[in-house]
Amino acid sequence: MFTTRRPVRGCLISVGVSPQIVVDFQFNPTNLADKRSASYAPLTAPGALLPSRQYTSGGDRTLSCTVTIDGMSVDQLDSPGIDVDADGGIGPELTKYRALAYPRTPDWQNAAYLSDGFTGLYVGQDTVFTSPPQVMFGFGDRVIDCVVTEISITETLFTPTLAPLRADVAVTLSELNPYQLDVDGTML
Repeated sequence: MFTTRRPVRGCLISVGVSPQIVVDFQFNPTNLADKRSASYAPLTAPGALLPSRQYTSGGDRTLSCTVTIDGMSVDQLDSPGIDVDADGGIGPELTKYRALAYPRTPDWQNAAYLSDGFTGLYVGQDTVFTSPPQVMFGFGDRVIDCVVTEISITETLFTPTLAPLRADVAVTLSELNPYQLDVDGTML
């Protein structure tokens, strides 16, 4: 018996938010940039031609990619479902991405239906100073605990009522430290 295997999709899953934010990439990105930096302090000495370098700490590991969301491809068999509104617009799906960069709130899903988006969710509430949620980024064999440091959405096609129908979402993630340091710099 021959079975067709569904392609593996990348995902972003929130940690510590209820209801949980689950983004399954409709189409995997064609590029994934993985950038790591390290910090070195210059050590100078009289008469030295160039300073020596002393490693001081690791820097950020950032991952970035652009994913496409296409409301016209929702019914394709190889495309996972995305959240759409009554007009077929992808606003509810875009809200998931935006919720990963705004302060945590249990009402994040309602932002898709507010004229002022996420801003209206925080009026008169103390959650404004809550950090955005941590996320697990899954891509193939990689599962990385991180935070979303930037979301950039470019809407490229619209319904007759001007709801977004297609968009490119640029996502930048920063890996979280896998261990904690005590005040004196020793691992806990």
